[in-house]
Amino acid sequence: MTDRTILPAVIRRWLPLLAVLGGASALLLATDRAGSRRSVPAVAVLQQVSTPLLDDAVRGMIDGLAEKGFIDGTSVTIRRYNAEGDLAQANAIAREIVGGGFDMGLTSSTPSLQALATANDRGRPAGRRLVHVFAAVADPFSAGVGLDRRDPLVHPPHLVGYGSLSPVEATFRLLQSIAPHVRRVGAAHNPAESNSRRFMELARATCAARNLELLEAAVENSSGVVEAVQATISRGADVIFIPGDTTVSSVTDSVVAAAAKAGLPVFSVTPGPPDRGTLFDVGYDFHQVGLLAGRMAGEILAGADPKTIPIRETSRSIPPRLTVNLAAPGYDRARWRVPEAILRQAQVVIDEGGRRDQPDAVLEGPFDEPHDPALE
Repeated sequence: MTDRTILPAVIRRWLPLLAVLGGASALLLATDRAGSRRSVPAVAVLQQVSTPLLDDAVRGMIDGLAEKGFIDGTSVTIRRYNAEGDLAQANAIAREIVGGGFDMGLTSSTPSLQALATANDRGRPAGRRLVHVFAAVADPFSAGVGLDRRDPLVHPPHLVGYGSLSPVEATFRLLQSIAPHVRRVGAAHNPAESNSRRFMELARATCAARNLELLEAAVENSSGVVEAVQATISRGADVIFIPGDTTVSSVTDSVVAAAAKAGLPVFSVTPGPPDRGTLFDVGYDFHQVGLLAGRMAGEILAGADPKTIPIRETSRSIPPRLTVNLAAPGYDRARWRVPEAILRQAQVVIDEGGRRDQPDAVLEGPFDEPHDPALE
């Protein structure tokens, strides 16, 4: 046998082994690449609807993650979802997140918290549930997600975040300082939202204590808000109140327009752009609220155990803020007057001359809510 016949025979003998080794090498390389990709955590962010407040909270979450070293596209992959006000869509998105291979879910708003918490409980067995950090939630303890108001360490081991209940009593105290003549307050609200129910419970208790009549109109979705506001106006409302209600807040511009036609101002506990038309707003800077949650999420991604972290209150980290718009529609200077003492407490004041920022201004307390055993 010549060298020319021996060489092909050797090659044919070793070819299957070479193929196996080559396949194994390719598999190891693919596995290594997949492992490298999984070394970068994947985070899903869900918000219920597009509003300046919830958008700010999400932006703050992403900034808070970055502060902890988790930068989108570099050391973490972040995918944002928005249900655009549709509860059914929120539930569908939540199920997608739970089954989508994410390492963590972040939520902005109470409905988003509830949607993801429910999908997590139903879609994964205990011990393997998606880590979930929430923010932009007025009262997480009334959201039905397994929290205990008496002990902030009592919560599902995978679920933690920040509550941000704006001070209702302080807001109505400012109202009466600005307009002592006010007797009736109109408020549209969606009773299907647990956050809205909490705010309205506090508003009822506050109005009862302050000899104010609260004229309520329930709505199911944003398309019914204007009609509900008009109904309270027809019943004699002197001013319109926007509670911490995602449905109503999503159409704040329409609420302001409806009230302006009747010559009434609007006030809220859901701060947004200071020039949006509300007379005054009391609440939190939701970019700062999101920052708190984003930092917490970053600590968990870095190794902190969420079950050892208590449910936290925003008020313990940042104070509520006041914005005042003296150019707001419905602000009748003959009947309404914002005292200088209140203007000095506002971080932003808008008048005919433009905008004045007062970043060092601090809203004076107390911020205690009226005691009502039914709220406990």
